[in-house]
Amino acid sequence: MKIDKNIIGRPFPEVTSKSLAGRVVSLPGTAVGKVTLICIAFKRSSQSMIDSWVQPFEREFENDSRFTVYEIPTINSSWKVLSWMIDSGMKRGISIEKHDNMVTFYGDYSNYKEDLGIGT
Repeated sequence: MKIDKNIIGRPFPEVTSKSLAGRVVSLPGTAVGKVTLICIAFKRSSQSMIDSWVQPFEREFENDSRFTVYEIPTINSSWKVLSWMIDSGMKRGISIEKHDNMVTFYGDYSNYKEDLGIGT
């Protein structure tokens, strides 16, 4: 995977979708005022890489309300018709405390990859 080194200083692209808890989340706006780790997964196989960032971050800052984490699994829009089933499966596999910060995006995510300087 090729990453654009000129990404530093670019604004984070807006992502709006529902969390597993059912709340509409719009990032980066929802995270204003907090130090926020946003992890976007473009492939299911990315979860171990995301965990390698999220777990230490949560251990360090779990009791500090100034810090938060959002995970954004991206899923092609062709799966949106089954979103209820996919989200239900994720809910069963993820602790309920994390549902509010797990924001599943169903749709065309190619613009996000471009905006974030991520190539394949």
